[in-house]
Amino acid sequence: MEIRDYMAHYDRFTQWNISHWWAVLISLVCIIAIPLLSKKYLSRPAQYFTGAAIGGIIAGSWVAWTLLELAAGTFDIKQHLPLQLCRFSNLAIVLVLIWRKQWWYELLYFWALAAMLQATLTPDLQHDYPHFMFFRFWVGHPGMILAIVYATVVYGMRPQAKHILKALAGLNVFLIVAACANYLLDTNYLFICAKPSTPSILDHLGPWPWYIVGAELVALANFALAYIPWLIIDRRRRLAEAAA
Repeated sequence: MEIRDYMAHYDRFTQWNISHWWAVLISLVCIIAIPLLSKKYLSRPAQYFTGAAIGGIIAGSWVAWTLLELAAGTFDIKQHLPLQLCRFSNLAIVLVLIWRKQWWYELLYFWALAAMLQATLTPDLQHDYPHFMFFRFWVGHPGMILAIVYATVVYGMRPQAKHILKALAGLNVFLIVAACANYLLDTNYLFICAKPSTPSILDHLGPWPWYIVGAELVALANFALAYIPWLIIDRRRRLAEAAA
């Protein structure tokens, strides 16, 4: 049986079916437990090794997917380039978890806690468990949230309020690159030219091209929400210092 035939014998994924609920639950447990247990029980070298493994698995999931498409003869430059936000982030996360680059952490912190969380709740996913793309999706999206939480809890990295604008600027640079690719290749990377076929928040933001503007505002609001925990932490620290 050819790879493309093998990959076709799976049920179609539907949002909030039993596999979706289980995937969200398992992802949540991993996002909470792995950073906390690593912080408490692992030595510093073991923490770095675990972080590198997480980054390698996330980036490797995209590489494995690309290799499978090539082996199946289904690789398409119009569909499989890392010009969706999640795919690019999956590759860039190794700069945070392996090389611990603060600049990339500041960018990916907001992208992961906003875009990846939204994708987790409304997956643009065609195939259900146990299709490879099912696992690829959950590694590449909630896995990014795990990676950022890990870098925050274990490596001690943190964002600043000013990085919200940096994340928004980076998002717009990525949007311009994706738009150029769409024009040259007649594609729909980043859903700039049309909304995804599966239900998403874009369905509530009006017709093209206005939903792009709406998505920018939603992204900015989500970035701000992602920073709220740090406002609370900083306020409590100031109060504790004042009371000391």
